[in-house]
Amino acid sequence: MDVEVLKGFLRIGVLVGGCGLLLALTQPPGTAEFVLSVCSALIGLALVAGVLLVNRFVQHVDSDSD
Repeated sequence: MDVEVLKGFLRIGVLVGGCGLLLALTQPPGTAEFVLSVCSALIGLALVAGVLLVNRFVQHVDSDSD
């Protein structure tokens, strides 16, 4: 897998997750905006975790093929 693709997904995940977290801190709890911001933060976190897992898997497979 191309490293640049993983870097791009990581940047998108940090952007979505970071913005969602910042917005969640500014919205009043119990509102639709708060729920949407928390969901955005979780989606960003899931994207970052997915990139880290794929990166670890790719490195593990590459080291086994040597």
